Amino acid sequence: MKINRAIFLSATFILVAAIVLLSVAILSQGPRTSMVELLTQDGSSAQVDDLNDGRMTIPYYEGLPTSQYEPGQFLEKDGTVKYLAGNSFIGISVSGKRGGDIDWEQVAASGVDFAMIRVGWREQIKGRIKLDPKFQQNIEGATAAGLPVGVYFFSQAVSDAEAQAEAQFVLEQIRDYSVTYPIAIYWKYAVNDDGSQDPNSRSVRCNGEQVTGFIETFCKKIDAAGFTPCYLASKSMAYESLNLSRLSNIEFWYAEYKPQPSFYYDFQMWQYTEEAEVPGVPEKVPVTIALKEYKAK
Repeated sequence: MKINRAIFLSATFILVAAIVLLSVAILSQGPRTSMVELLTQDGSSAQVDDLNDGRMTIPYYEGLPTSQYEPGQFLEKDGTVKYLAGNSFIGISVSGKRGGDIDWEQVAASGVDFAMIRVGWREQIKGRIKLDPKFQQNIEGATAAGLPVGVYFFSQAVSDAEAQAEAQFVLEQIRDYSVTYPIAIYWKYAVNDDGSQDPNSRSVRCNGEQVTGFIETFCKKIDAAGFTPCYLASKSMAYESLNLSRLSNIEFWYAEYKPQPSFYYDFQMWQYTEEAEVPGVPEKVPVTIALKEYKAK
């Protein structure tokens, strides 16, 4: 019994000591100060601790601005997110597929600050450019209600020439309207239900460097016309496909459907849900928080 008791006391001492050392280590680290913490960096890749996804490897771009948004400062109340440590403006994204017939006066009265309206899209198979059937109705309704607007185009460009044609199409459609928020390109791979790329789509032929070039081409034309260009992408698309160093001078509209955004590099808008109920909108729509104020250039 004495031997067993000695072993027990020794084991207890070791366990207590381990807990104390772990507690000291945790306290010495202090509270988390960033959404994504850099652990190690080796050449073109880095190991990070992502607030939402844990440890992961990401591409490393020397000198590219990183996210400075503070953990715990994004507060959700009644389905609306505010950023307490800086600017935040609430916007909804609408299209002929998302939103329905909208009462824009009610939307404006509900506290929505801006709207991102789809101008159109390029077909995934045939590649024809299509005008969103509710574009005119939505942009006129939003502006009449006093809401500033931005617009976006769903791209399936497979060449720089097609990306330029998409930008030209957008500019032609908005020429009679005041657009102060960004003009965004949303390029994504067409996928099947299991997440695999659709082999019948046009986009399956394109690699990340090509797609980055399409975004650059679209945004350069938008910028030359005097508007703020922007691109919309998810975490996986941004890390795994795009060359972010080539897009460093373009506004980034980041999509991640979590309570807080966790992306290592800087972004200016965050789409935090695809399924929000908004007064005046008969269907659920995506909601975005702009983390800076946009005015006419």
